Amino acid sequence: MCYAGSVENVIEKLPGDYIAGFVDGEGCFALKFHRDVKYKRKDSPVYFYWDVEFAILLRQDDYGILEKIKSTLGCGHISIAKRGSARYAVNDIIDLSEKIVPFFETHPLYAKKLNDFILWKEAVGIFRRTQRIGPNRVKGERYFSKTEWDKKDLSRLIEIHNSMKEYKSVREEWKWLDKATELTA
Repeated sequence: MCYAGSVENVIEKLPGDYIAGFVDGEGCFALKFHRDVKYKRKDSPVYFYWDVEFAILLRQDDYGILEKIKSTLGCGHISIAKRGSARYAVNDIIDLSEKIVPFFETHPLYAKKLNDFILWKEAVGIFRRTQRIGPNRVKGERYFSKTEWDKKDLSRLIEIHNSMKEYKSVREEWKWLDKATELTA
């Protein structure tokens, strides 16, 4: 289904090198650490978790190109923000490890995003090895499961995160990362 205002009604596949060049300029390989409070009240449980994602954020009138990228890569989802932007994102660890990583290994990046990708790819490998992905998991189904992190993996994720800062725009420090550091000590 095409978004109203799309360039075309038929979605065509794009050349891989075109997408790689596009991602060099507009893409993001993210490794995030989150803090989540379950109900804001005294003694509420607090959860900390890691997340890995590939994303492209554009103006809403560029929705059509995101549809073509999604069609070519064969995974992910597109959302429209209230502020007039369109966002293509892939969060599923299976799609990241079996589609996105091999795509960029076949169609390499050339700008500084290549260094970002190399670090991010290692994080995806850690996630894939660590996450509970078994025969009972249905792709795309949301569920909660506690991840049993190895201290070496957590330490390496923190190192990767710190190394990736060099390739990102200046951002506010992740204030909850100190908690992860405490857990690995």
